[in-house]
Amino acid sequence: MKSFSNRLSEVFKGKKEPGINEIVTLLNFEDTPAALVDNTARLLLHLNSRMMKLVQFSTWDVSVKELEFLFPDLELTSAYSGEVRRILINRNNLPPIQVRARFDFIDPATRWIVIRVLPELGNDEDRQLVLEDTYRKLTQFSRLAEIPDLQQGIDQGVSIFRDVIGCDTVCVFQADSNQPQLKKIGGAGTSEDFPDVLPSTDLVKLDQPIMWQTGTRIQTELHRAAKVSKLEYVGSAPLNQGSGAFGLLVAAGKGQPPANMSLELLNLLATQLISMFQQQILVKNLHEKLENSQETINLRNHVFDNINEAVVVLNESLNIVEVNAAAEWLFGYTSVEAGGQPYDNILIGTDRLLPALLEAQKGKSTLNIGKANLNRRNGQAIPVEIKVIPIDGGESVKAIQLLITDISENEQSKAVTQQLEHRAVLGDYTAAFAHDVRNPINNISTGLQLLGATLNSDDSSQDMINRMLGDCTRLNHLMESFLAFSRPLELKFEPFELEPFLRRIIDRWQPRLARVNVKPVMNIEGEGIRIFGDARSLENVFTNLVSNALEAMTDSGDTLAIKAVLVDEINGRPTVEISVSDNGPGIPQDIRDHIFEPFITTRKQGTGLGLAITKQIVNAHKGSIRVDSFPGGTVFTVQLPGENGEKK
Repeated sequence: MKSFSNRLSEVFKGKKEPGINEIVTLLNFEDTPAALVDNTARLLLHLNSRMMKLVQFSTWDVSVKELEFLFPDLELTSAYSGEVRRILINRNNLPPIQVRARFDFIDPATRWIVIRVLPELGNDEDRQLVLEDTYRKLTQFSRLAEIPDLQQGIDQGVSIFRDVIGCDTVCVFQADSNQPQLKKIGGAGTSEDFPDVLPSTDLVKLDQPIMWQTGTRIQTELHRAAKVSKLEYVGSAPLNQGSGAFGLLVAAGKGQPPANMSLELLNLLATQLISMFQQQILVKNLHEKLENSQETINLRNHVFDNINEAVVVLNESLNIVEVNAAAEWLFGYTSVEAGGQPYDNILIGTDRLLPALLEAQKGKSTLNIGKANLNRRNGQAIPVEIKVIPIDGGESVKAIQLLITDISENEQSKAVTQQLEHRAVLGDYTAAFAHDVRNPINNISTGLQLLGATLNSDDSSQDMINRMLGDCTRLNHLMESFLAFSRPLELKFEPFELEPFLRRIIDRWQPRLARVNVKPVMNIEGEGIRIFGDARSLENVFTNLVSNALEAMTDSGDTLAIKAVLVDEINGRPTVEISVSDNGPGIPQDIRDHIFEPFITTRKQGTGLGLAITKQIVNAHKGSIRVDSFPGGTVFTVQLPGENGEKK
């Protein structure tokens, strides 16, 4: 007689997808109880007459019911076509029964499955089938270690254990690290038959696999709870780790213990559960270590990439492993270019580094090798400080880390400070010198004037006397500038209107402007703009700027432009911006960068103190001055505080 699967193959030969009516017809001719299920939707589609007789349900009772209605706890994810196993079937108003069942897949997509009840085998065959089924279920348990969540693994594990043993209830208890008790951490079946907490003394008494049945002596709270819940047997096995137990595996139920249940099997399942615990804990610890290591690496990379100091890492052979962004910028080599190079191919210019590296190979740090110079890629020397720190690798030095600090700004700042100190001392001496020299100059000038008065106007010595008087005048003017620059400013701040202030200055210069053919243009944007400052000292500022502009345009003549505008508030005070522009030849770049420093001038007869004094006065007003110059023009821009009703 042909098998059911062969008949299916003949009926659906050459068809892409079988029809439901054809399957139902074939099932009705099947001489064993059979059911058609939709595996995708997990629905019962049809029972043949022999299956309805077995389960005592009508067609209407099971029509489009969920699979669990007839087959509780049926697991199909690992099923395969032709598989035979024992399953549980519910019956109408009758206890469920366990039967041998075969699974036949109808379509390649495993959507439709026929479940047929097979005749029972002999004891040996049945035992073999039970062993195969137990092995298959334990194979499922071995996959639970892959589940990242321990609690989820325990819940699925006890369900598999209950299925393997064939009992009503399986529970897992674990010792509480904070209190002397056992806590239930997982259960399957009627696990509510047992309390959530047991005394820790049960773990001491149940230190070996034990089977308890109704009528025997109660020695533990576990057995007492089983009797209260009217359970008729309880098997337990300790979860041992090292020299002690940390939990219990419990299997229980009513009636006689299942044939598949034994103390050896309980002990085996407990061992499997312990292995899962250990593997889960190991995976968790490794995962935490990996996360911590990744956080450390991320932090190290963040510091490495963002630290201001240049960092160069060498291996034990003193070859460069990596450099950070600051080192790339400092030396002009990319990390790819520097990687693998001997250190002295990149860090060139000092002989102090090698002794510190040799000490680092022995595990000794050098926190400062002293002031050294290293060369950039373009050959420019950079003053640096270098720290040499070995990285311990256990028995030997794993790597060497160099922290390199560019101190060129510090050196420049130190040089500027020394220069300012020298200038301050020189200024004090110059002021004293100017004060003492003015009297002899005045005496010489007076003597020359008297000498000139005694000589005839056409005397040849008159020209020499006049030149000497001019020199005395220039020396006196120079001494006055020295004294003005060196003496502290005494300013009287008060508000004054800007437009008449600037017009007075321009009017005073009108004769000179006319002589050199310069046309003044003044533009005040806004009415009633007022300055808060010392008008007398600011008059010196703008007189000096106008004088410089006229000097620049003496040979060519052109336009002198003065513009004033009220700009945004700075530090809560309105600010006035005044610019003085000329159309002269401009200021050379080498002088422009130092134009406000003392003794810097472009004029043949200048002292080089005018703009230095100008900047000094502007700074005393908490203002600013800058110069923009180009061939064909120069603009000086002064920002001064405007009036806001305050008094200094």
